[in-house]
Amino acid sequence: MTNTMTTSLANRFVARATRFLSGGRFPAFAICALLFYQVFIAVMAFAPPTGGAWSEFLEDFRMRCFKLDPKSGWMEMGSVWVMLSEPLPLQAIFFFLWRTPLRELWQTRRRAFAQVAGWALLLVGMIGVSLMGLGRAQATPKELPFPAVNLRSALVMPSFTLTNQDGQPVSLSDFKGRIVLVTAVYSTCTTTCPMMLTKVRTVLDQLTPAERKDMAVVAFSLNPEADTRELRAMTARMYGIKSQFHFVSGVPSEMNALLDKLNVARTRDEKSGEIMHSNLFFLLDREGRIAYRLSLSQNESSWLISALRVLLAEKPT
Repeated sequence: MTNTMTTSLANRFVARATRFLSGGRFPAFAICALLFYQVFIAVMAFAPPTGGAWSEFLEDFRMRCFKLDPKSGWMEMGSVWVMLSEPLPLQAIFFFLWRTPLRELWQTRRRAFAQVAGWALLLVGMIGVSLMGLGRAQATPKELPFPAVNLRSALVMPSFTLTNQDGQPVSLSDFKGRIVLVTAVYSTCTTTCPMMLTKVRTVLDQLTPAERKDMAVVAFSLNPEADTRELRAMTARMYGIKSQFHFVSGVPSEMNALLDKLNVARTRDEKSGEIMHSNLFFLLDREGRIAYRLSLSQNESSWLISALRVLLAEKPT
C-alpha cells in the first residue's frame, strides 16, 4: 500500500513537472524572474537612501557590486548597465523557443500567467530579503583587538628612488622621522586596488590634520610598463588622497626587484592583462623600518588605523 502511494505521488509529481516544463508556465516564470531581477538591480542602483537598515544595505550592495565611493557618491555605472543587460539574451532565448506556448498562456490563461509571475516575484523578493539579512550579519562582525606588541617587527625596508605622479623623485630617505604607509597597486586595476585605495583614504580621513602632516603614503606601481605618470596622477585625483600621497614607479626591472624584496606576490594574465596580486599594507616607523605588515582581510584592515596611531604616538629618537 505504501509503495503504491509513493509511486502514485511520484508519477503525479513527474506529470506536473513535465506539464510545467513543456508548456508556457516555465518560460513565463523564467522571463518574469529575470525581469524582476532587473527591477531589483535598478532599485539598488538608483533608489535614494532613506536612512536605517535599508540605507546601510543599499550602500553595502553598491560598494560590493557597483564600486561605490561612499564619500564622493561616485559609482561605476558600467557595472550597473552590465547587470541590467545580462538577462536580456536569456529572456530572448526563452521567448524565441517557447513563443507559441507563451502566446497561448497569455491569450487563454491569464490567471495562470499571473500566478506564475507572482511566484517569480516571490522568489526574487525572498532572494533580496536574504541578501539584506546576510549584509546586516556581515556588517557587524566582532572586531578583534589590535595585537600591537605581537605583530610589531623591525624589518629592513628596501631603499628606493622612484618618480611620483607629479614627476618628482621620491626616496626612502625623504621620509626619515615620519610614519609611512606603503602599499602596491596599479592604475587600471578593477578588483582589489580600488578597495585598498579607498581604505587608505578612509584611514587618512580618520586622522587629525596634525597626524596626517606627520606621515606619508607611498603606493608602488605593480604595472610599471603601463602605469604612466598621467594614469597615476588620475588615480590619485580619483580617490582624493592628497595627504603626502606618492604613487611611484620606475624602470620595470627595478620596480619588480623592489616588489620581490617585499614579497608582494603577483601574477599577470597574459590575455586580459589583469594582475592578480597580494593586498598588503606596510607601515614604516620613524626610523624607516617595517613595523607592521597588514593585509586587506577584514580583521587586519580594521587594525590599520590603530597601527598608524601606535606609530604616530612614538616620539622620534
